Amino acid sequence: MGYSEKYEGSKSECLKYVKEIVGELMKEDLEVEGEKVIIPNDRDLDYKVKYENDEYEGKFSIKIGWVYKEREEEEEEQEEQEED
Repeated sequence: MGYSEKYEGSKSECLKYVKEIVGELMKEDLEVEGEKVIIPNDRDLDYKVKYENDEYEGKFSIKIGWVYKEREEEEEEQEEQEED
């Protein structure tokens, strides 16, 4: 399930907010739409920094991801349950 929050403000307000949420994330106190954000300690993380800028718009993003279990494993478990 996905959760998101969107804001608009000045560069100063944006960077202050980013600083706050990174601190909250590190302390495991960050919430998005009331849902606590937990980055697992026992998984490898994929992380990416992306920057785009052209004559029409600019974007900067930081993305962190992880996998709990592979889709193939999940499908095999479902097949085993269906056979039982």
